Amino acid sequence: MSDYFKEILNHSKKASSAMSKLSAEDRSRILMNISGFLLSKKDGILEANRIDINRAKSNNISAPMINRLVLTSEKIDQLSRDVEKIAQMEDPLNQTLENWTNPSNGLQFTKVSVAIGVIGIIYESRPNVTIDAACLCLRSGNVSILRGGSECIETNKKLYECIQEALKDLQFDPYLVCFIQNTDRSFVEELLKAEGDIDVIIPRGGKSLIETISQNSRVPTIKHLEGLCHTFWDIGYDKEKAAEVVANAKLRRPEICGATETLLIHSGNSSENISHVLDNLRSQGCEIIGCARLKEMYSIDRAATEDDWSTEYLDKKITVKIVDNVEESVEHINKYSSGHTESCLSDNQESIQYFFQNCKSAILMNNASTQFADGGEFGFGAEIGISTDKLHVRGPVGAKHLTTFKYQVTGNHTTRP
Repeated sequence: MSDYFKEILNHSKKASSAMSKLSAEDRSRILMNISGFLLSKKDGILEANRIDINRAKSNNISAPMINRLVLTSEKIDQLSRDVEKIAQMEDPLNQTLENWTNPSNGLQFTKVSVAIGVIGIIYESRPNVTIDAACLCLRSGNVSILRGGSECIETNKKLYECIQEALKDLQFDPYLVCFIQNTDRSFVEELLKAEGDIDVIIPRGGKSLIETISQNSRVPTIKHLEGLCHTFWDIGYDKEKAAEVVANAKLRRPEICGATETLLIHSGNSSENISHVLDNLRSQGCEIIGCARLKEMYSIDRAATEDDWSTEYLDKKITVKIVDNVEESVEHINKYSSGHTESCLSDNQESIQYFFQNCKSAILMNNASTQFADGGEFGFGAEIGISTDKLHVRGPVGAKHLTTFKYQVTGNHTTRP
């Protein structure tokens, strides 16, 4: 273990002890201060972001990936508002989750929410994760160790400065949030080996990053696989509504994990209605990759291969398949989905119920865009990611999900026979 990383772990341990002594009001004050520093240091953040964007362009990074890096004045304003929302949320700690009494011995049991401890967060591209992750950890009483990607290092440094100044300004331990400024990949390995010093690792990035961490981490992880999301358009659902929702689900921000990658269309929809929905996508620059049945009724851009059904494009591309019923759509989704988010456009209660009961993904929607798969939209203030795991937490990971619990047991001079 490098001396640099040892120092970060030592800081995080001491800070974890300091964190446990802070009140909910203290943590809210820190968050409100971070919000203020984001606004007062906006010019410096934007200049750092321009450096990262120019470097990305010179390295020929794709346009969708560059979109993930971009911060604007408006986005920083929104980030500041999001932090304030987190500050104003109910404290997720010390909440009574359950309580009961055992009548045979009179013991009183209370299950109470507590912080996890030290959380390592490994992420790529999106600079907003620096703020979202740090603030959600602060709200939930956890010390965070942040390790962002090299593609956005200058922006991340400036954002971390805002956090540091906000903590120092209130005379709190500046290492309540730690940041690995060295972009060498060896520090990812250090994080993954820090069993006993770090309680949980949360990766946020591409498929290769998630797979590497899942295979090599000695620390428990809360992971987010790729966002291979589907929308099913049922028979009888209005073509105008379908066109609007499908276009939003695919094209609002095609580079995010909540973007629909596959559209499943009930064969009972007319070829005219299908053309209406797909022409709307195509008019906005979206490539239509279709199955053999679709090719018979619509001029697709190219035929879908087996690999296409399991590809997260993060771009203006969509695979389209004709299915005969909701059962076939669910079968396709469960075979190819990453377990992220699926939507059913239907007014048929039997179809909706079947979809909700039988799809296995973390988030299921009815008559709504898959791009609502977002912690802010769920009322969580923000998110660290969308968990596709089945243990601990699924879906958007907000502050209240970054907790565990302990049991408090009260007796009356009670002994066990």
